[in-house]
Amino acid sequence: MMGGGKGGIVPPYEGLMINGRLPEDPAVFDVKKGERVRLRLVNPSSATTYHLALAGHRLTVTHADGQPVEPVEVDSLLIGMGERYDVVVEATQPGAHTLLARTVEGDAPPARAILRYQGSRQNRPPGGQVPEGLRGGRRLRYADLQSARSLPQPLAEAGAPDRTFDLRLSGGMMMSRGEWFIDGQRYPDADPLEIREGERVRVNMRNMSMMLHPMHLHGHFFRTGGILKDTVLLEPHMGRASFDFIADNPGRWFFHCHNLYHLHAGMAREVRYV
Repeated sequence: MMGGGKGGIVPPYEGLMINGRLPEDPAVFDVKKGERVRLRLVNPSSATTYHLALAGHRLTVTHADGQPVEPVEVDSLLIGMGERYDVVVEATQPGAHTLLARTVEGDAPPARAILRYQGSRQNRPPGGQVPEGLRGGRRLRYADLQSARSLPQPLAEAGAPDRTFDLRLSGGMMMSRGEWFIDGQRYPDADPLEIREGERVRVNMRNMSMMLHPMHLHGHFFRTGGILKDTVLLEPHMGRASFDFIADNPGRWFFHCHNLYHLHAGMAREVRYV
């Protein structure tokens, strides 16, 4: 195991990849000058949140977790485990450019791919090229995003929730066996979050640990800020996040951290309709 950049523990890997390719033999995406290119970014990693940018280009975010948002132009974005973003790139800079995804926690070498213009004499970017967006500029925030279509009426209204859960996330390297908790309980020995059909449910979370937690709810999209998502990234060191959802899909649903190691060590609950 190795120390994370946020003070937690992250597992070592052989390497970080884009489309299954290590940085020494990167994936290559060919484009033509003048095209508008959609990149569908999916983070299926077990324990890696990425900070991603493309050299020479800005990213126009159009979707978050598959839900359309008003286009917003940024220089870089964070993408946690389980999150998805669609971005559009204006292909106006002939040559070859590095798409780089650095880990936010830990010190593994970044994942790398190449955006290459057809007909360009340059087949590879300059060695060691780092996109400008990883050195500064505008990084996407949830507050930048607004839904491109009307939110479902119960969630569009500003009314109070019918049921609220206030949850504390904790655990990690200071614990003797690496346990991870939601309100001091570890799944499966944890109380379900009981709700009733038709309720508007609010979940408030506070991160007492030193690591990021991408929290994912199965079976529902929720409102966080002005958008719908199903995964929200919770910052470490007292980070906070809240979301509302409508209990319109009866059953027993999993709510968990999308860091696989945190999930296996207990950071999960069942959301149960009663």
